[in-house]
Parts: sequence; C-alpha cells; structure tokens
Amino acid sequence: MEFKLHKSIISLTKNFQKKNNQNLFLSPSFLAVFFNNHKKNIRHLFIEFKDDGSKGFIYAQKIKVGGKQISSYQFKNNIKRKTNSLLLNLFNFNIIGFGNNFLTNEPSVSIDGLLSEPKDLIHQLVEFINKYHQVSNFIFPDHFFKKLKIDNPKKVYPELIVLQVDEEMNLEIRSNWNSFDDYINSLKKKYKKKLKQSFSESNDLKFKKFEEEEIHYHENKMQILFDNVRASSSFYSTPFNVKSYVDLIKIKELNCIVYGCFIKDELVGFCSEWIIEKKLYSYFIGLDYNLNIKHRIYERILYRAIEDGINEKVNEIILGRTAAEFKSNFGAVPKKSLIYIYVKNPLIRFLVRPIFTLIKPKKWTQRNPFKN
Repeated sequence: MEFKLHKSIISLTKNFQKKNNQNLFLSPSFLAVFFNNHKKNIRHLFIEFKDDGSKGFIYAQKIKVGGKQISSYQFKNNIKRKTNSLLLNLFNFNIIGFGNNFLTNEPSVSIDGLLSEPKDLIHQLVEFINKYHQVSNFIFPDHFFKKLKIDNPKKVYPELIVLQVDEEMNLEIRSNWNSFDDYINSLKKKYKKKLKQSFSESNDLKFKKFEEEEIHYHENKMQILFDNVRASSSFYSTPFNVKSYVDLIKIKELNCIVYGCFIKDELVGFCSEWIIEKKLYSYFIGLDYNLNIKHRIYERILYRAIEDGINEKVNEIILGRTAAEFKSNFGAVPKKSLIYIYVKNPLIRFLVRPIFTLIKPKKWTQRNPFKN
C-alpha cells in the first residue's frame, strides 16, 4: 500500500481536486478552516493512500493530552482511583487521532473502491506516520473501522484498548412536527410546563444572527464564553478558535448560522448551527454561567436548534456529547460511541491498559419528555 502525506492544505488542495466533494467534512474547504485557525497545539495530517484496487484519504491530528486531563475526567465521572490519578499525572501523551478533534463523530476516512487487504491498513499506516512523527499512541474512532468494513476491531487487532466515550445526543424530528408548536404539543405536561417557564424566565434574552463583521467585533468575548464551556466539560483537549466562524459561514454547502445571545446590549452566549443533508448540527456554544441559571440561556439555545430544525425540515438534530441527561429532557437520545487506542510501546501499553479500561462515561438517567 502506498501513502502520501500532505503537510499543508495548499498541497492537499492542488492534488485533491474534487475527490471528496461527497463528504463535506473531508473537503479541502472545510479542513482549511481548522488548519488555518488551529495551528498552535495541533499538527494536521492529510494522508492519501492507494493499493491495487482502491484509493482513499485520511485526515488526522497530532495533539498532546496530559495525564491530568484524563485524571480530571475520571474525577468528574466519579472514578475515584487515587493510584490511577498519581500514575496518569506522570504522563503527557503525544497522540495521533484519526479524525477531527472538534467533530469526533464525523468520518475521518474516505475510500474509493475496495481495499485488497483492509486489515493491513492500520499497521502500515502507523509505520508510515512514524517516519514523520515519532508517536507511539494512536486513537481510532469506531467510524474509522466501519469505513474499512471491520466489524470487530478488537478481534482483528488484539492490542487495541477499547474505551466507551460520552455518547453523542441526537434528536429525531418527527414527521408530524410542522412547527415548533407541534413539538410543544407532543411534550408531556411536566416538560411543557418546563418549556413555558424557560421562555418566561428568558424573555429578555434575544438571539441575533451574526455576520462576519459582528463575529470580528465580538471575537474576544465569544472566546471567553466558549472557554467557559470547555473548562466545565468532563474532558477537554485543544480549544476551538472562534475565529473559525468567519470562514465557516463562507462555505455555502455548510449553511452555517452563528447566533449571538444578548441581554440588553451584553453578549451572554452564542451558538452555531450547520445544516447538511437533512441534519442540523448544533456545535460550539459559549455561555456566561453566572447568568445561565437565571436566564436559562442554554435551554433557549437548545430550543432554538429544535425550532430551526423543524422549520428547515431536517430529519435529525445532532447535539454533541456534553450534558447527556440534560439534553434527554428535550427528547435527545444517545448514540453509543467507542474509541480504540493503539499504544505502540508494549511496556507502556501494559501499564496504561488497566487504567484506561476503568475510564467510562458517567452514568445518567434517560428522560422521555414525549407523550406515549
């Protein structure tokens, strides 16, 4: 199998042409947004590959994850293992993640044709990358193996460490919801009361669609608001750069809308929505937590996404991985996700396997707000 590594988006675009137009998340225009705006703590890898019967493309990112971050994830998910935490605090992991760190449930590989030996791709890919980056730790999302048509990665690669990660929460839009009122009327009495209370208490909250000039004007405050959310999450890595929005709204196929949330003239939150192939993605929000409870900012952001999704006649709303139980109050249900960690060094693999296998998402209760 032959591989080719592109070190820049310019090189990629020249060689790529229209190969990935069928997948917007792997298109040069979309990847350029993250490449151009996230260079400080990320190395972006654009890899083409081919064998006798196929060719394809892989997007990966090299990031550094501190043991303290993993230890913090354990604590926030009630995994109180002091020994684990002490060991983890000694490590800083350079990791190649096969995918977009900011969109962890979206495809990171595309293939044209059938790979002659898909089981060989992983080891050959790791060896190829090590020619350029001396990295011993690799993360493969479950959708990577689905693209390779490998149903049981652990059976094929026994050295992999399997982790269940926070579920992505998705809301299916029912066919009889023609307006937001239809969604409201489908709720049980208890949840309808909550919705009305939320709107009543956030009556002074106003949403404003941002154009490029407004994103520039509010850029610093937006970054602070986003960093608030990032710091409160159970696991975090590289921060999203809100400057990316200026480029994202210019990608026509992405249908990106950025909303600022205001109380009087003060920006207290923001959110964004993308509509692609009958799916609305509600990604990258920012909040002032000091005002959130009183003014129900986060709730209104979720209701905004639901209303827009219904009006745009999408089939599904993707609400991301955080605050799973809270989002289930709005009708979202989890999509189970796994990642597979490959640690090349056998000794390190032996040491970290028992630690990693204890890391699990926090247990929570699924709510059902809809009438039977």
